[in-house]
Amino acid sequence: MLNRSGAPIGLRYKAYSACGIAVSCVAAIAILGPSGILASLIFMPLLTLLIGLPSGRQLDVAETDPKDKRDFIVGCLSRFLGEIGHPTVAMIVEIDDYQQLEEVYGRRALESALTFTQSVIEEHLTEADVTIHLDGSRFMSAFAPQAPHEHEAMLNTCTRIQHSLANVPCMTDLPVQLTASIGFAASNKLERPTAEGLMQASFSALSEARRKAPSAVRAFSEAMLSRQAARKKIAKDAKRAFEQGEIFAYFQPQLHLHDGTLSGFEALTRWHHPERGIISPADFLPALEQAGLMQKLGETMIKQALQALTFWDKAGLNVPRIGVNFSTSELRNPRLVDRIAMHLDVSNIAPHRLVIEVLETVIADGADDDIIGNLAALADLGCGIDLDDFGTGYASITNIRRFSVGRIKIDRSFVAGVDTDSEQRNMVAAILTMADRLGVQTLAEGVETRGEKDALNALGCHDVQGFQIARPMPVEETIQWATAYFHQSQEPVLFSKRAS
Repeated sequence: MLNRSGAPIGLRYKAYSACGIAVSCVAAIAILGPSGILASLIFMPLLTLLIGLPSGRQLDVAETDPKDKRDFIVGCLSRFLGEIGHPTVAMIVEIDDYQQLEEVYGRRALESALTFTQSVIEEHLTEADVTIHLDGSRFMSAFAPQAPHEHEAMLNTCTRIQHSLANVPCMTDLPVQLTASIGFAASNKLERPTAEGLMQASFSALSEARRKAPSAVRAFSEAMLSRQAARKKIAKDAKRAFEQGEIFAYFQPQLHLHDGTLSGFEALTRWHHPERGIISPADFLPALEQAGLMQKLGETMIKQALQALTFWDKAGLNVPRIGVNFSTSELRNPRLVDRIAMHLDVSNIAPHRLVIEVLETVIADGADDDIIGNLAALADLGCGIDLDDFGTGYASITNIRRFSVGRIKIDRSFVAGVDTDSEQRNMVAAILTMADRLGVQTLAEGVETRGEKDALNALGCHDVQGFQIARPMPVEETIQWATAYFHQSQEPVLFSKRAS
């Protein structure tokens, strides 16, 4: 691969050109005499001007219309594809958390960061490559076909760009580190490479990188297209699924350890796909988020959770409360509190019976004012706040108090083997001690064996949830489970696959 490590190729080019002009002028004077001097005086300014012209990668398109920018880069790729020799590469660099940076530091500081980012990209490319600021936080580069563009060499170039972005000049008033996700596509990886196809392939690679952001790099492959097509189909099917009532809640019980009574249920999303059967949330939640359907999902889950409480009340099953998970986007919704208050009022359900479950990572990553305000308002309304997957997001003790957390749910990674592994037991004991000092309740997630359950009871954990008690099930089967569990064997009740 040609040098794309940041050497000042442009300066060397101009130095060589200046030397060439000097030598040419001396030669002209030596050969032509007085007329050579006259020729030098005439042509030297012109040649000097030519040296000063920007190279291909430095073309200023900052003020160009976005469509014109796209046409420009497509034209560069088309020209490179037309050259005989090595393949060309399209690369897109996108600054991570761009909108958040703009909100925190302001537009002026961000413009300095954009200028810095483009300079970093250009420093790691050659003089023949072209880089433009597409729009927002994205920059696109077209690599001239001067080298084989091996996969490993391209990854090294991307990594060097990311490392350089970590050193933001102090004058920008930005954090000392910027991160970027990068996607690239080489023309020899496309069956029938065209400029448009190569550009779209680089966008596909960037889309994959953004799924693993921050600081992810992905190279295009044909398999990538099939995965993205599958996700698009799921997103399309999901819109229909809400209309057809295919997405609904399953319920997993939670028990008090000290007396074995029911402490509540957690509502978990399930999708009964007409062709694929029951789809796990891990497979369709990203598609729902991409399709902008998380608010719709939240609305569905709240309604069904409160309907389940009404169902249990009528059936005579004492269920103190039910937990519902909320995504980050839902927690930012300015109408969230009013919507929940309305549903509680219509259902005639006391607010304390509804628990809002928040992932620890949401708090640990620094919740914004909207999330803080909504959680405070929900706590004031009387709803409980559970901190889910505790131990995975490094939430501080201060945040536990700040967000009015009433119970922490200890992640399965700490619970597994707590009855046989002394290190696991010590970690869980430390968490329980901290919670006790803070006056916060505890629930252990993912309890799968009687040994784990007994060990947690001995350590002083308040509640448990997991397959050892029951798998998630439709609301209609919860009565059957409760009857069997509390009045017969106290062992897990097995249902059909449909219930799990």
